[in-house]
Amino acid sequence: MKGGNINLIDLDFEYKVWKNRLTLFIKEIEILKNRNEEVKHEQTIVELNTVELMVLDEHTEQLSKLSNRIKVQENELQFYNKDFPITQNHQYYKDHELLREKMDDISKIHFYRVADLIKALGI
Repeated sequence: MKGGNINLIDLDFEYKVWKNRLTLFIKEIEILKNRNEEVKHEQTIVELNTVELMVLDEHTEQLSKLSNRIKVQENELQFYNKDFPITQNHQYYKDHELLREKMDDISKIHFYRVADLIKALGI
């Protein structure tokens, strides 16, 4: 937002940041699953149980869905001039705010879940 104006390029910037963050979250889960495979034969580290793995799979699916939703929103914005100013009452901004809330929620969930699993699979 520049000088009280919200430009579509501002929304696009956040979409890029969010997509990168979601990609990072998905890669982090892959690393955790790989670590789980590594510790299966360790005596001092307990591997993840089926429920924990199912939760990770569900979480990965939620991350992917949100990433896809962001991509759809980005594609819709491509048909407009990036410097086009909008107001907070504009539908694109309202949609953006909903995505921002979802992004905040899923980030908190991710950090909470991953922190516990890193401790569980660590040395």
